Amino acid sequence: MTAPTSDLMYRLLVERTVDYAIYMLTPEGIVSNWNAGAERAKGYKAEEIVGRSFAVFYSEEDRAAGLPQKALATARAESRFEAEGWRLRKDGTRFWTSVVIDAIHDDAGQLVGFAKITRDITAQHEQQLKLVEAKELAEQYSGQMAGLSNFLDSVISNIPGSVLALDVRPGAQLGEILLANGQARRLFAFDGADIKGRRVRDSLDGDVAQYIERLAAASPGGDASDDSMVQTPLGPRTLRSRTVVGSRPDGAGDYLLVITEDVTDELAAYAQINHMAQHDGLTNLPNRTFFNERLAAAIVDSLEDRSHAAILCLDLDNFKNINDAFGHGFGDKILLMLAGRLKKCLREHDTLARLGGDEFAVVLPRVKRLDEAKHAAQRLIEAVVPGFAIDGHSFTVGLSVGIAISSHEGSTAEQLLRFGDMALYEAKRNGRNRYELFRPELEAVSRLRRQMEIDLRRALHRGELQMHYQPIIEKAGCRISGYEALIRWQHPTRGPVPPMEFIPLAEETGLIHELGTRALNLACQEAATWTNGETVAVNLSPVQFKNSELVKTVALALEDAGLPAHRLELEITESVLLANTEGNIRTLQALKDLGVRISLDDFGTGYSSLSYLRSFPFDKIKIDRSFVRDMGESREAMAIIRAITGLSSSLLIEITAEGVETEEQFRQLQQEGCSHFQGYLFGRPVAAEHRMQEIGVHEIGLQERGPQERGLQERGPLRAA
Repeated sequence: MTAPTSDLMYRLLVERTVDYAIYMLTPEGIVSNWNAGAERAKGYKAEEIVGRSFAVFYSEEDRAAGLPQKALATARAESRFEAEGWRLRKDGTRFWTSVVIDAIHDDAGQLVGFAKITRDITAQHEQQLKLVEAKELAEQYSGQMAGLSNFLDSVISNIPGSVLALDVRPGAQLGEILLANGQARRLFAFDGADIKGRRVRDSLDGDVAQYIERLAAASPGGDASDDSMVQTPLGPRTLRSRTVVGSRPDGAGDYLLVITEDVTDELAAYAQINHMAQHDGLTNLPNRTFFNERLAAAIVDSLEDRSHAAILCLDLDNFKNINDAFGHGFGDKILLMLAGRLKKCLREHDTLARLGGDEFAVVLPRVKRLDEAKHAAQRLIEAVVPGFAIDGHSFTVGLSVGIAISSHEGSTAEQLLRFGDMALYEAKRNGRNRYELFRPELEAVSRLRRQMEIDLRRALHRGELQMHYQPIIEKAGCRISGYEALIRWQHPTRGPVPPMEFIPLAEETGLIHELGTRALNLACQEAATWTNGETVAVNLSPVQFKNSELVKTVALALEDAGLPAHRLELEITESVLLANTEGNIRTLQALKDLGVRISLDDFGTGYSSLSYLRSFPFDKIKIDRSFVRDMGESREAMAIIRAITGLSSSLLIEITAEGVETEEQFRQLQQEGCSHFQGYLFGRPVAAEHRMQEIGVHEIGLQERGPQERGLQERGPLRAA
């Protein structure tokens, strides 16, 4: 049976169980789900009770006494609350219940709700009361015992639980079975045979007989209880028994009363709830909570034998693009297949867990040498290399791994996880599809990144971010037709911070949305003051396309600035089209419908650029600066430029050559048919008040960079070099 099938069967078991009311409560006691047993026991349908407080099941007196709140307080403080008492059905009738409330916590140990299991034991309660009353009557009026026999037989035969009464001889030796109701015969005797008047060993199977004898031995002269797994004629069942020793009214000796419940289904429900709280619902791997327990145990074990506990933090490379392009259904199938591959690479006592999304982690206990962790990481990386074949598609992903090792001086689970995450980030930063070992200096780097994030948040509110503008030259007349807007950060103590440092950080932390909106608003407002009608080009990060409000943000920036839409040019990279192609194409079309121009930046650096030109009518293509830089020395670079200009000319798309630094490059690109040019040959990015407003042919070359500036690159405001 596969793990998902097992999970489904357990879920159906809970949902379709009719003998137990099983449902969940929020931390405030609000009912959040409802099974068939709850509807049967309490009379409410799911749509009538979900969203209401569970206090509705209590009487007004109990609510006034605060019993519902006390029950949750006990479960919250002690993780569990158990009680029996009267509760109310929807129609107002009362029933006696056995209630268990378990507190459920999330991965961080925070209370997320309660699991509540209620069983209607009105019949058992009433019958037990009647049994006690009958016993008291029998002892008080021993002479009337015979007259009560029929009554007791009727009561006992209708008790849902199993009832056995056995003669107890001196020395606690069991004699004959004095009484056995229908449930006892069904549970203990083959084919429900009548066992009254027979001895335990003569009438019951060996396992059952041993169980009854053990109960008798455990309760000489008093009461006892027992929970055990017993092989019965119905199969292996978990039995909960209570025993009472009493004196026979006729003075013929003692008797042992055994009342037994079959709690197999109840415990299975508890086990499933516990399993769900500790395992991932998709892969059935341990979740973060269970993983932390295993990691903490491995650290303790390592201190005992001077070994180490190792943690491997895993993250898939390129998985998000697959998820966005093909949907979460394909992504889930990949994760299931991936979990199977990874488990095969590990030892039996290693723990593989899914922490969330495409993040996995491994605990390697009792590691003697660092190479053991490195070899394990390499095996995991190699296991992911073969493609994943799903529904006629083949998907290839990579795996980045961060390794952290416990020290003999003492480590905590939280600390190792943090170190593993730092090492994982370093593996991704160094090219992905590799592993990195945690080094102390990575913690310093992490602190710097956290500080930079704090500083960037402050910069957004302190006016430290400004826009600079680099001229774009039009071939016809060699005039300035527009500017590319480039965001700059002047840190109050560090000075200028390169975009290649803070733009990726903004994308990782989500600040890119606020940063991008700020850049767009500033660029539109400043462009609206230009009197010659020049355009302004603003880059959009691929992350911004995740914001469903992007089109509204652009429209609002144009409206607030009073800038005509045709004067705004939005530059995107090919990665926008690679991720969630259909959705992003719709967003691009909506932007174009506003009247803005759309430019494809860094063209030629992707692997499927030509297909993009068929998927969307771009207004402009920008040739990447790497081809312009190498065009004088590389035939391949020149051939790519000619292919791009020829294709764009046939499609009537404008072409901008980026990174033009020399007059020779300028002349060659003019001959090849480029319509626009941008680079240090024409002007540097400067603040709006210092921007060049005119440039003539005689001025070209005066802006060329000095030798000390070779190799510097200017990038768009929302991308790093």
